Amino acid sequence: MKKNDLLQRLPLLLGLCFWLLLGGCEDAPTPKAEIAKSPKEGIAFQVPELSLAMLWCPPGTFHMGSPEEEGSRDFDEILREVTLTNGFWLGKHEVTQTQWKKTMGNNPSHFKGPDLPAEKMSWDGAKTFCKKLTERERKEGRLPKGWEYELPTEAHWEYACRAGTKTAWSFGNSPAEMPKNANFSDKSSKIQGNDIDHDDGFEYTAPVGSFPPNAWGFHDMHGNVFEWCSDWYEKPLPIPVRDPVGPTTGKEKVFRGGSWALPGIFMRSARRDKNLPILESAFLGFRVSLRKVQTPK
Repeated sequence: MKKNDLLQRLPLLLGLCFWLLLGGCEDAPTPKAEIAKSPKEGIAFQVPELSLAMLWCPPGTFHMGSPEEEGSRDFDEILREVTLTNGFWLGKHEVTQTQWKKTMGNNPSHFKGPDLPAEKMSWDGAKTFCKKLTERERKEGRLPKGWEYELPTEAHWEYACRAGTKTAWSFGNSPAEMPKNANFSDKSSKIQGNDIDHDDGFEYTAPVGSFPPNAWGFHDMHGNVFEWCSDWYEKPLPIPVRDPVGPTTGKEKVFRGGSWALPGIFMRSARRDKNLPILESAFLGFRVSLRKVQTPK
């Protein structure tokens, strides 16, 4: 190529290089994940009017419970293989007071704040929220047939909490990592038994999303407020199971995840707590799931 021809084509060559650097090659940054306006399997979406972000969890198999060597392990954290044959959505955050008030028309929470988690509702209250949300979204034609908003099963909850991990918490095994990853009973707490060596920055509840998400994008699976699950409590058997939903009857309902009011050992991924479904407490809230209708077997 002659020198003059090269000079004439230089702007075009420079433009081509610039285009390649910006995105015309395979190493260019990938676009952000799609956020759908209504549920489409495999894709995150946001419930209109509520700004309720729902993240997709694919089908899979994991080990639920804890190994015998895990510190502070309880007798009912039986380690067993669990297979979830259907994917489901779970709230990215705990339900906020704004979302509760828009749906239910009131605000029972003790610690008031629009972005604080809704708390102090019974298990039936949390179920009523899910029922009203289902009815509204079904009326709007946004719900897939056979799907409904519900409290997550224990298996769904722990599967999403672990996000592929096998450690005591989704962020690892070290208690030293707790203050930067979760809201729990720390040195600012006035509750007996608090952790006087750490400070997570909050005395009571924290706005949802104040701490880093786990590997699947879920915030506050550890700490802030306990979260109601759909299951009646029972001690499981150490055998593989598929799509467990808990027993058909019982006396106590399960809640998971720990809270601002208790030490970090209550936030472990496998930790199980329970109480009467009429319990209403400032340390107890919930997050919603969207899943195919299941019935106890």
